[in-house]
Amino acid sequence: MKLERISTNQIKYSISFEELSCKGFLQEEMVKDTFIWDSLFDEMLDEASRMYELDTYGAVSIDIYSLTSKELVLILTLDEEDMKDTSTDSKKKHHIVDGHMIVVAFDDIEYCILLAKSLSQRNGKSLQSSLFSFKSKYYLSIIKEGIRHDTLYAICEEFGDLANMPIEFLEDYGRIIIKDTALQTLHHYF
Repeated sequence: MKLERISTNQIKYSISFEELSCKGFLQEEMVKDTFIWDSLFDEMLDEASRMYELDTYGAVSIDIYSLTSKELVLILTLDEEDMKDTSTDSKKKHHIVDGHMIVVAFDDIEYCILLAKSLSQRNGKSLQSSLFSFKSKYYLSIIKEGIRHDTLYAICEEFGDLANMPIEFLEDYGRIIIKDTALQTLHHYF
């Protein structure tokens, strides 16, 4: 079972059918018997708690993201209000997708436009950025060059939520809206 944290409250699981059969899950049983799924979900939660040091969590939803002949990919979503990460330092660490890029999540495109206007007033016009949509949210990836990092984080947090969504995940599963010039395009047209 491979786990990958794709946001502060979402974890992606990749499980091969070979692995499932080794654990005693037969494909025929998985279709018929719902108790098999309960056991699998409990194991998934235990593994997520261990790997990501989740102390408590409330409501949980699990979506089957893809099903191929080789593997089953599930996305576990924890209720953010009830979820408590035991390490605040690790939370800050997850905001940085890699050393030179951040991803900001928005519930509404209007906040993304407001961020673009705010950054353009602070010499952020040269920032390379791309805008994606995924599961009714908007994600803006920004390469951190030409502006102080603490200033960029502060401005981004005014309008959206810093996310630890890997850019590769957005490129594979999200829908690209504006590539490379998102901030400049939003500022120009809105």
